[in-house]
Amino acid sequence: MPRRRRDIGRLLLGVAISVIFLGVTLARVDLGRAAEAIAAAAPAWLAAALLIVVGDLLLRARRWLVLLHGVESAPVRTPYRLAFGYLSIGFLANAVLPARLGDVARAVLAGSAFHMPRLAVFGTIMIERVSDGLTMLGLAAVSSLAVAGIAEAGALTTYGVIVAAGGAVAALAGWLIVSRSAVARTRAGAAVTGIVRRLSAGAGALRHARSAATFLALTAIVTTTAILVAWTVAEAVGIRLGPVEVVLFLSMIALSLAIPAAPGSIGTYEFVGVTVLTSLGSSPEQGLATILLMRLVTTFPPALTGLVAAWVLQVRPRSISQPPETDIGMGSAE
Repeated sequence: MPRRRRDIGRLLLGVAISVIFLGVTLARVDLGRAAEAIAAAAPAWLAAALLIVVGDLLLRARRWLVLLHGVESAPVRTPYRLAFGYLSIGFLANAVLPARLGDVARAVLAGSAFHMPRLAVFGTIMIERVSDGLTMLGLAAVSSLAVAGIAEAGALTTYGVIVAAGGAVAALAGWLIVSRSAVARTRAGAAVTGIVRRLSAGAGALRHARSAATFLALTAIVTTTAILVAWTVAEAVGIRLGPVEVVLFLSMIALSLAIPAAPGSIGTYEFVGVTVLTSLGSSPEQGLATILLMRLVTTFPPALTGLVAAWVLQVRPRSISQPPETDIGMGSAE
């Protein structure tokens, strides 16, 4: 019961934060004019953005496959179509679940389907998220310096750096305590060490130069596709952004996902996006139209693909809670 209360408390806190940020954003915007800006958006640019998003999803599945093939305990090489299917299902789940629980769902479902340790699969997903997060943080730091005069961008970048550094320090300190002290000889210490070892199996591909280079190259490519999506959606609304400005816009809304909020980062995503675009010279109505279309364009293709994949692969919500056929569950020993 206490854990459930904590989960409910975090959810309510996130909803409260979302409501505050959404209220501040909407107070700045004439909703009628924002609706007109959405209706006037150029269909050709939006179609181009949708195509880029589909290509981005295909590339992300290929990148995940590189990591999956690096898991030494995998009995067989995962087919690309299955990697694409479960990646899409995970994206669908992330759109409706808080705290990116869609990533956990992807690990559970894919681990069972691929007959791989779920923790190893989750390790591959963690590598994806960390690499994307650090890439966006680096782009935010560079672009916020290049585009001066946006205090909110500097503040959000600082927040991202603090969160990343704090997480790294906490993880390192925790590992040193567990592995280099008397704690290592306790049952709890052994359990934590075992979990970390199974998670690290997801990094097997990065231990080989060729697969590591492929992963880094694909990360650079999907970052580029994400930038292109932001640029095409802005163009659809009539906002002209230079290359550095597009990078700033994208990296800021990406960092906004780190702010505790309701599922989908409702409110915080809109606040950051509108703030950046208005600071770059756009009207609040154009900014809101752009960020709402960004949501639509980046959410609809993965969600639709995830629904189709769930139907084809016969995935049901209860599948997440079912134990795997082999002794390779999220918490089992190998």
